[in-house]
Amino acid sequence: MAKKADSRPANLDELIIKELDLAYNKAESYFTPGKENEIPQEISSNLSQDFIDALDGIAKLCEKASTGYLNVITGLTIKAVYGDTVDVRYHQVQIQNQTDKPAGFNFRGVSEHIIFHWMENHEFHGAKSGWQTRTFERPKPYFLNYEENIGAIKVPFLSTYDQIETHNQNAKLGLAFLLLRRIELRERTKIKLAIPRLQDVLQITNLFKSHFFYSYKDSKGASRLPVIALHAIYKVLMQELVRYDGKILKDLESHSAADSQTGSIGDIEIANKDGSIFEAVEVKHMIPISKELVDIAKQKIRGCQADRYYILTTHNLHDPSDEVITEVENVKRLLGCQMIVNGVIPSIKYYLRLLTNPGAVLPNYVQELATDKAISFEHRDVWNKIVTGSI
Repeated sequence: MAKKADSRPANLDELIIKELDLAYNKAESYFTPGKENEIPQEISSNLSQDFIDALDGIAKLCEKASTGYLNVITGLTIKAVYGDTVDVRYHQVQIQNQTDKPAGFNFRGVSEHIIFHWMENHEFHGAKSGWQTRTFERPKPYFLNYEENIGAIKVPFLSTYDQIETHNQNAKLGLAFLLLRRIELRERTKIKLAIPRLQDVLQITNLFKSHFFYSYKDSKGASRLPVIALHAIYKVLMQELVRYDGKILKDLESHSAADSQTGSIGDIEIANKDGSIFEAVEVKHMIPISKELVDIAKQKIRGCQADRYYILTTHNLHDPSDEVITEVENVKRLLGCQMIVNGVIPSIKYYLRLLTNPGAVLPNYVQELATDKAISFEHRDVWNKIVTGSI
């Protein structure tokens, strides 16, 4: 017997957000600049062409038919949470007595109070509810013969619900694919990044500080910003200092790739011509310097011939303790590698003062902001606002 009262589970908000975050992370892993509109291998291998076509049809109408789009996002998310225990075509409590798999709550509230806000936080703007238009609110399940006039989105909309409920299509992958298409649209329409014309070391340092420590709605990716800034500085530094003659600055590895997978010993690496590592920088975001960090670094550099190894952190507790100093001296004595622990901001200020043209790092920083996959729309948007003085 279906439940007749709208009794949303107490933990539903948490379950919905978790599922959306998982789908978004997967969508981001699919996203490759310059390869928009391609079908990821995992999608083409696991979803039917009919389902893919339906999702693509919805994605193309995400702005024009934003109510229907958010409705589908809501349905897919709830399906991803509950699986086969809920038939998401029955979107209202008053019709859930017609199925043996009722949700027990109305989907409209989930759409308005949870999913809409999540979408806004990720710069996916549109309708405030997937039931904003009355034609979606009729007390009828979303079967293929749903007769209400819901516009151009009707065929892919109903096909999506049919695919997940009668053809056993994977709602989790469907949700990730739909979010991928939205990420692609967002990135295509993003504003051009500003490149400030500055030479003053303190002004440039303050720009970086403002960008690193901004209170982002989605903190994921913020730890990548100081890495990109230091990498941008090294691009200029290596052209000016004799120390780096004949050395090669390696490209940054993927932010999500573990060092054990890539073989890297630091976030930033400078190599000799034979490929061996000459210098490396490990960057920590809001993590204080500790003996444990030094111990981890020691394991990474053991067996390599690195001349210098930096551990830098954005945390204000970056001055080494006596215990850390002792361990750093042991590294030099035992491994022959000079280890330096310090704060990111003091290091940036020091590096900039070594440069004849400090402002040259800014175009490098902006270029990497624009292309690094770990950097979100919000990070780029905030950079522009900081540069223009609007925040």
